[in-house]
Amino acid sequence: MSNKKEPVKIKAKKLKILKKNNNAITDSDVLYVSELIKLIKGDSLSKLDSIADKSIQLICIDPPYNIGKDTWDTIDNYNDFMIEIIKKLETKLKDNGSFFMFHNNMETISELMVSIKKNTKFIFKQMIVWNKRFEGSKKKGFMDGFVVKKEMHNFNKMAEYILFYTFENSYKLKEARKRLKINQITISQEIKSRTGGITGWYSNLETGKNMPTRDTIKPIEKHLNLKYEDIVPKFNNMRTDHSVWNYDMAKRCKIHITPKPIDLLKNIIYHTTDEGDTVLDCFAGSGTIGYASLETKRKCILIEKEEKYCEYIKQKLIGEK
Repeated sequence: MSNKKEPVKIKAKKLKILKKNNNAITDSDVLYVSELIKLIKGDSLSKLDSIADKSIQLICIDPPYNIGKDTWDTIDNYNDFMIEIIKKLETKLKDNGSFFMFHNNMETISELMVSIKKNTKFIFKQMIVWNKRFEGSKKKGFMDGFVVKKEMHNFNKMAEYILFYTFENSYKLKEARKRLKINQITISQEIKSRTGGITGWYSNLETGKNMPTRDTIKPIEKHLNLKYEDIVPKFNNMRTDHSVWNYDMAKRCKIHITPKPIDLLKNIIYHTTDEGDTVLDCFAGSGTIGYASLETKRKCILIEKEEKYCEYIKQKLIGEK
């Protein structure tokens, strides 16, 4: 008798983060669903319509780099293609959510950053450099996996880049204050400086120049009826990283050539979400962000167009080899 698990027939459930009565997905599009994970097969742009606006805490994507590694990695009008998707992702993210995007081509990144600034309300926070180490390397410096190639007339590239964006919500302070007809001095009197005097620091909060701590915002909350979470993007400070991250490259799986290290993705998840929050990846690939979400007790929506990758993710999620 074989111990191999039989494939399970998946019946699509209506998750709270999916729109009611939407026509963007059908039962046949949903290849796997559980309490935490939903796998949707289809084109990112169209399937994103099935997700409710402002329902996602973290969007983390590893899109095609347009460098011709596979058939899906060659896209005409690449910048236009990406901006159309990013504009739609913008509508799905909560006001205090975070958006991360992987890429490896600095010229393309520069063009995308200009377009993102021009076409969205995303605010650039950080460019993280992933120093890609070979498995087992104990060194922590740049390019520690470097292999000398005399024929190369350039520096060996052993890094990728991760763009980190959030929304700037400080404008809500000014809106609430004007709506309630409270002047800045009244609120500033509640926020004492280090010397005990009235500080002008509040005015910098409204312009986004300063990021308030939870303790700082307490006296403001009672005046403006705003919660800390309404103003500041969720970020769990941990004893952890600067902007250069050292992680071993993930082993290539049988089906996908560019999987990301699960520990790297878990680091992003831990910093920007809490248990029970929802993560979205509309370029799911081998599905690593889904496995990282499971291990960290987050919900996750995966969207993938390529059938071979969908099947790989599905079989791995239901426990088949």
